[in-house]
Amino acid sequence: MNPRHRYLVYGLVIETELPLTSVHEVAGGDGGADITLLAGSADYFRAVVPAGARDPDDWIEHVVLADGSVYMKCGEVFEATISADGRTAICRMLGNVEQRAFEANLLNFIVSASLTLLGEETLHATVVEMEGRAVGLLGRSGAGKSTLAAYLISRGADLITDDMLRVGFAGDALLAYPGPYRLKLLDQPGMGFLPDAVADGHFNALSGKIMVRPRPEVRRHRAPSRLVALFDLGEPDDDTVTTISSVRLNGLELAKTLMSSAMDTRYARSRRMERQIRFVGRTADLLPVHALRYPRTAEALDGVAREIRRIIGP
Repeated sequence: MNPRHRYLVYGLVIETELPLTSVHEVAGGDGGADITLLAGSADYFRAVVPAGARDPDDWIEHVVLADGSVYMKCGEVFEATISADGRTAICRMLGNVEQRAFEANLLNFIVSASLTLLGEETLHATVVEMEGRAVGLLGRSGAGKSTLAAYLISRGADLITDDMLRVGFAGDALLAYPGPYRLKLLDQPGMGFLPDAVADGHFNALSGKIMVRPRPEVRRHRAPSRLVALFDLGEPDDDTVTTISSVRLNGLELAKTLMSSAMDTRYARSRRMERQIRFVGRTADLLPVHALRYPRTAEALDGVAREIRRIIGP
């Protein structure tokens, strides 16, 4: 049996045979893990990999197996099976993948798929804390979430999570759990807003981005932060937008925005759809969600930051 390591990330205790470098290890303790990651062999996956044609253009393969478990393959990065109850994943690194790139994809996709099976909803979002208030940035890949986050961090904000947001409901509050303390940035905004972090960063050939620690020091095992607003950034590279604007979403537009922002979009069983609708309603009751539109230029970002601060208040 391989030795096990325990980590606290997204508010979860993750026990794994695969040592991780991007999150802090915690003491063993007496309690059980929320999710266990085990190392799988090539022979194991040859026996369980589902037969049949899969979409060659889809970077993520996602198949629900007969017993309710899920098989996932992420490009040439990893493959995994996740038990039907979401508690256990068996994983294997594929190809010659750099460790930090492997971990970034593993923690995003495996943990989000596990949480889906556990009955939770996660969002594809980047969250920063501004003057003690957490704001989430929604949008498809390329919409500018990390670039805007880097700009806000350069002006005093700090990172809570990038890519995947796990939320928790506590009374009248919606909480954002901290993820791995790393931000994925394209070279130009990285050098423009966080040059010192980029100098110590690591180029991820899989995404074409640099993975950076926004600040040299970060508090370990941070508590979740109360979200005060979500901002949907719209479509990537929309060159028709020439001014900064924000509109609070309601009704169908709000539901579409939150459901399309799900981190795990491939699990589509009926009970999941019902749960997503409940999640949207509960979130809408607690949190304003705004459509934030602005020109994708560095010069516009100061005005975007002012608009965010205007909405969330002093």
